[in-house]
Amino acid sequence: MSTLTAADLDHFNARGYVYVHDAFSAEEAAAMREVVWRALARGGLRESDPSTWTAEFVPHLQALKRAPEFAAVGSARTVGAIDDLLGTAAWKAPGDWGAFFLLFPTKREWSVPYTGWHCDHDYAAPLDPLNALKVHAMFGDVAPRAGGMTIVAGSHRVVARYFAGHPAVPGSPGAARRKAVMKSHPYLVDLGTDGGREARMARFFERDEDVDGLPLRVVELTAMAGDVILIHPLVLHTRPTNAGTYPRLLLNKDLYP
Repeated sequence: MSTLTAADLDHFNARGYVYVHDAFSAEEAAAMREVVWRALARGGLRESDPSTWTAEFVPHLQALKRAPEFAAVGSARTVGAIDDLLGTAAWKAPGDWGAFFLLFPTKREWSVPYTGWHCDHDYAAPLDPLNALKVHAMFGDVAPRAGGMTIVAGSHRVVARYFAGHPAVPGSPGAARRKAVMKSHPYLVDLGTDGGREARMARFFERDEDVDGLPLRVVELTAMAGDVILIHPLVLHTRPTNAGTYPRLLLNKDLYP
């Protein structure tokens, strides 16, 4: 029995991401947060005291990846949704569910970023069959403007189409391929160029724009604790600003069948 509906699959194919809501329970998410905050407390960061949140990024948490609490990410709903996208025989459950992507609040105003747009996969990989998947397990609530991963919905189709028509030079570095993609259409050129905040919000965030027949739009992936978000590996994304009041807490796993 499928976990994802036909509408879910259509959304993933067109927009490049799909939510698996309530993939694990609120109680399991709370247990994960307790593990992380206990580790952070050893460095002086306390959940109850935002004055101790003095940096946006907190490294050195990778030793926690195999803590038993995080195994709950691999629930029947998560596994079923991945099966629906990759095929049941095309992947196996990983030893852990990825790296900790914590992003603490900052006083910067939220806006559509113009730097850092990239994908973490081979830019020249085929669109289909799907040969990798990015898994975001959200173990804290992520409100609007509070650090939800910023993506260009639909961009996986633009990336794949570009390299179908402009085959990558064998051995060319990922940075060169990223640069080529970002120069391939005026929309992407403008996305990667600094400009007025309000104008960028109106153009990139508040509406779709047609890019040679494909609708693109900047989306922030807000969530509730316990949600899992599955993202096509060719989707362009970048680090957001957390202009909220609580750290963004997620695990990122890149699955390669």
